[in-house]
Amino acid sequence: MRVFHSIRAAALVLLAGGGLLAAGGTASARTAVAITGGVTPTITGFPARPKNVRLTLSGRMIGDDVEGMFPATSTRMVWWFTHGARVNGRYFRYCDPKRLAAVRGNPKACPKGSRIGGGWVVATAISVTARVKIDVYNGKGGKSMIFYFSTQRPVVINDMIVAPFQTLSGGRYGFKLTMRIPPSLQELSPGMVTSVRDFTATVGGMSVNAKVGRRTEKRGFIETMACPPGALVTARGQFSFRTIAPITVDSYLGCGQAPPFPPGFPPSQLGSA
Repeated sequence: MRVFHSIRAAALVLLAGGGLLAAGGTASARTAVAITGGVTPTITGFPARPKNVRLTLSGRMIGDDVEGMFPATSTRMVWWFTHGARVNGRYFRYCDPKRLAAVRGNPKACPKGSRIGGGWVVATAISVTARVKIDVYNGKGGKSMIFYFSTQRPVVINDMIVAPFQTLSGGRYGFKLTMRIPPSLQELSPGMVTSVRDFTATVGGMSVNAKVGRRTEKRGFIETMACPPGALVTARGQFSFRTIAPITVDSYLGCGQAPPFPPGFPPSQLGSA
């Protein structure tokens, strides 16, 4: 069964440069979101077994509110991913979120092999911009992913969320990940309302020897049978905010290379609003 669906070159024109975007808000304040990402390595031919891959997901938010060109404050992100891939979190060791929180994100709190990825997020409040590190750990039974956020400057952040991860049956999508934005990324300090502007995270690429029935097999965290160079994979993100209605973005992840963000979604610059 083919997992990823190739999209004709003409469809790229409809993507407005690769990452679909959506906007929401009122006449006085506009927030827009674009997402993109990639699956690596590419897979050519017809392998006999699923291949171990990594998933990178990136997003950018822009706004034009009266407080300084900032998007609205994010409170939740929900992600849907296509059918066909196999996510093997149940075979991997998991991290206890209580232990991780108790030691303020020290990776020694989690067993070796339980860290499944990482990335960063850029958030701005008034004139303060913080680039926050993300560490991603496997949750118990592969039914959640633990995101730990940390930075020491220009503010101190040590915060964590446990994001439920679901395997879906039927419908357009096969997997769902629900992330509630931690308080420290909604307000960098009490009363300092904050905008998430730019983020990226990579999950997968690692493998483990797993007991499958009576046999021991090597399993990757994310596996798939097909991802030919240039193919595109459907994905959806729904973004909730404090002051405006949710925004839903349908987009594509590229096999081998992430499609570019649309014009008007430049990367955030540290040290500036």
